Amino acid sequence: MARSTEIVTGDAVLLEMRPARVPSRILSALIDVTIVFASGLAWDWVVAEFRGDSMARIEAVGLIGQILIALAYPIATETLTRGRTVGALAVGLRTTRDDGGVIRFRHALVRWVTFWAFDFAVWTALVGGLVCASLHPQGKRLGDLLAGTMVIRTRAPKAPAPPPEVPVELAEWAARLELGRVPQELLTAARQFVQRRDDLLEYPRSEIAHDLAQKIHARTSPPPPPGLLAEDFLIAVVGERRRREVERVERSRQQWVPTADELPAGWR
Repeated sequence: MARSTEIVTGDAVLLEMRPARVPSRILSALIDVTIVFASGLAWDWVVAEFRGDSMARIEAVGLIGQILIALAYPIATETLTRGRTVGALAVGLRTTRDDGGVIRFRHALVRWVTFWAFDFAVWTALVGGLVCASLHPQGKRLGDLLAGTMVIRTRAPKAPAPPPEVPVELAEWAARLELGRVPQELLTAARQFVQRRDDLLEYPRSEIAHDLAQKIHARTSPPPPPGLLAEDFLIAVVGERRRREVERVERSRQQWVPTADELPAGWR
């Protein structure tokens, strides 16, 4: 299950955020560092093409350009895009303040000065930020700690397909199923299998279906129609369970939510 962090904003709004995992942050940083080094090489080529008489001036211009590129690119992109560099955009990450708000220029400045000074510095063997993020519960590097920011994931995991309906030919039998003795954990496993069965290979898929169907069959009655396949049995059980849950919720809603005719005259 994905980690999540609950944050209460200044307006007393509860936000649930998913901190970025360390591998995602490494990939994002590699993309940004590649862009910086590629831009630096391009700058060196330009300086070499238009070199003047003074080597000291050429070296000074080259060094200043390298520093500006290393800081200007990430700071400008994070500030203008509200927390996203090219690497973060490619991986699906965003930098926010600790309270969930949008970062400003000062946050980006602190983050990236610290990135080059400590998190990705020669004297920390280029792994200072990696060590810090690996130890921090929210995956923060030193730059995040100093700036009061955190990196979150913006791409939600792919939602599984909704459980299928009970096949028409099995509806009458499924309606008479006694599911009270089936543990909730077993029903949950059956639902997850039915929703994700198309992503499984044939061998584990058939074995898992047979095992789940056998365990559920031992706890249900009446028995299924003769010759019913294990997968079809699970589909019918999951679909019937879902139908009953929907009906239960609807009955509860009708019980607690009055209709317009049941409201006092002044509330209609």
